Amino acid sequence: MTILDRYIARQYAINIAALLVILFSFVVVIDASINIDRFWKAAGRAGDEPVGFVRQSTLTVLYIVDLWWPRLLQLFNLMLGVVLVGAMGFTCTQMVRHRETVAILASGQSLRRVARPILAVSVAMIALAQINQEAVLPRIAELLTRTHADIGQRDLSAGSIPLATDNRGRRVYARTFDAARGELEDFLFIERDELGVGTRHVAGELAVWDGDAWTVEGARIEPLDGSAPAQADARVRIETDLDPTALTVIQYAGFSQNLSWAQIGRLLEQTRGGDEAVRQKLQRHRYGRVSLAIANVLTLIVAMPFFLTRMPGQTVAGALKGAPVAVAAIVGSTLGATAPVPGVPPLVSVFVPVLVLAPLAVAVAINPKT
Repeated sequence: MTILDRYIARQYAINIAALLVILFSFVVVIDASINIDRFWKAAGRAGDEPVGFVRQSTLTVLYIVDLWWPRLLQLFNLMLGVVLVGAMGFTCTQMVRHRETVAILASGQSLRRVARPILAVSVAMIALAQINQEAVLPRIAELLTRTHADIGQRDLSAGSIPLATDNRGRRVYARTFDAARGELEDFLFIERDELGVGTRHVAGELAVWDGDAWTVEGARIEPLDGSAPAQADARVRIETDLDPTALTVIQYAGFSQNLSWAQIGRLLEQTRGGDEAVRQKLQRHRYGRVSLAIANVLTLIVAMPFFLTRMPGQTVAGALKGAPVAVAAIVGSTLGATAPVPGVPPLVSVFVPVLVLAPLAVAVAINPKT
């Protein structure tokens, strides 16, 4: 890497870091300002003894940090595309304003020379985001589902499970599901035949996941076809693909976004033959992250000519044209990678933004104004 490459890469990396710090600080400060009373009350309830002002203030700050440090790691992945384009715009604008691009062109080099280190740093940042997605976020996935009502907690809060379907066609409902303990309270399993008609109810107050199945002590079994009498206080072991992880994905809409590629693959295997809507969502989350990574690079290439100009006077006009293009590309890529398309398999629909941006990026790359 030459001196010019190192200089441009350093400037671009500094702008990326500055934008991330500004963005993170803005988001945390706004949220803390709006919900400061919740953090303050949660700090006041900590412990059995009365909390003094100094300790309560310290706990309030610690609760804000505890809630937001996992979210910032997630926000890094979500906002990386916008940050890369924004930092590229600032870097190119600075070079154009200081006549550095004029000096580069006067030395007989192409503007591609400026684009090369910017693309290299962008690819490195996207690779870092993928490492964060695969190695870091899955380890703190439970912390990312917390809301302001869960301030100070370290596990998933208990909540109800809507009707879900397992790979055997059974319907499952639970008033309370505790993912941390692997327990279902006030649950109901509805077994059905090939036509979807219920044949038997298995209900109980508590079911515990033993690693392979839900075990129930004191279950109530009620055949719906009248073939056998109802049973009470029965011991039942229910084998199903709806383990605590699969139920967590159903209970928390965004939980599967924080799982690794391998974890989503295991869930797809477990839910084979189960709820198709859940499987399609898992597939979109799995392949959508690949589509977004590619789309971020293509968006950068498409937007770069608007900011990287030959003459200083064209900077403002280029930015006014390039900003809407970049925003539209990023928003479209995000929607295309996450939103379902009726009649189109998720493996195909998530790559529609890439198919749209790729020809534009190629046209920009082979025809630069230099």
